[in-house]
Amino acid sequence: MKNRIIYIIFLLLLIVFLYWLNSKQSIDYVWQATYDTEDKQPYGAYVLDKLLTASWEKGYTHCYKSISDLKEEGSLDGKNLLIITSMFKTTESEIDTLLEYIREGGMAFIAARHFSDGYLSERLKFSTGYEPFADISILSNKKQKYNILCLCTPELSKEVYKMPTVLCSGFFTCHSVDTIKNHAFIVAKSNNTEVIMLRYQIGKGSLLLSCNPMIYTNYGILYDTANRFIWNSLSYLQGKPLIRTEYYHAGSNAKESKSPLRYLLSKPPLRWALNITIITLLLFMLFTAKRKQKAIPVVRPPRNKMLDFVHSIAGLYIQKNNNADIVLKKQIYWADNLKRNYGIDIINEHHDDEFYKRLSSKTGKTADELSKLFRYLDCINQSTYVSDAQMMEIITQMNAIK
Repeated sequence: MKNRIIYIIFLLLLIVFLYWLNSKQSIDYVWQATYDTEDKQPYGAYVLDKLLTASWEKGYTHCYKSISDLKEEGSLDGKNLLIITSMFKTTESEIDTLLEYIREGGMAFIAARHFSDGYLSERLKFSTGYEPFADISILSNKKQKYNILCLCTPELSKEVYKMPTVLCSGFFTCHSVDTIKNHAFIVAKSNNTEVIMLRYQIGKGSLLLSCNPMIYTNYGILYDTANRFIWNSLSYLQGKPLIRTEYYHAGSNAKESKSPLRYLLSKPPLRWALNITIITLLLFMLFTAKRKQKAIPVVRPPRNKMLDFVHSIAGLYIQKNNNADIVLKKQIYWADNLKRNYGIDIINEHHDDEFYKRLSSKTGKTADELSKLFRYLDCINQSTYVSDAQMMEIITQMNAIK
């Protein structure tokens, strides 16, 4: 009981110490762009996903499927498409499926820093560039640079949006972006010079392109002026249900790969809690592995005490020095042995010549030797005193007959 109390006190002190140690540490943010709907770090998309779920009038869904899969299963019918990723990399057949979906009346919004496949940029004749900027984690305690964004639509052209350069450092370099031939329209500009958002009229639908996906992260959407810009840019997709796919950033198996253990190990406080739990279980197993019951005694089999009994009886006869009685007992035992083995009853039968011949044929002794032995026995039986020498002599003769 005392050891258990010490063990519990030790665990409580360890938990208090670890809590105090973690409370003194500053919060470290991970400045890595994931655009993940479950990532609450600055460059995740947790806030955007929750706001779209709560406020999109026609309904909002999220998946990890490619454009081809969505088109094949009919999930794009009557819906607009949203893709936010660092690198929009796909195949030519995927681009064909995307353009076919837009020609049929769909509307797609793709925000990506790089369009690395080449198929989409070659067909629509555009390329992207980026202004140099310092990472936001480095500039957290320094003065940041800002860009002034504006939308080119007549009803929103007077609004300006001040935004950190880290969120909107990309721009399009278009070969003939404003020509009627390409059916391209400038949707937004940065600093009144750089094109940051385009809309292509393709068939019955439209394709909107943005080269600044970081605007749509948690850091961007919680920034006041960026928030208004995000909703104004997404207003082109209003009127239909919206579906967002993370296939082009996280992959098709992203949802399945997020196991509880992977999530626990990805968060430092949860990783500490998991390690403490494992260590506690190991200590518990170590202290409780001792045997709590008494050792089971080994039951030995009973020892054969027949020889001890014989020694005790023999000692009793020797102590009384009654050799005559010992010879008598030996004679009875010897007679019983002869009767069992040879069928000769030396006690009840008459000891004549015929008896000695029959016993001689059984034992291999001569009739004279047997006659002398029985006469000697008769003398001893009639005597009340038998010496040790006589006793040993007669017993030796009886043992010689087998």
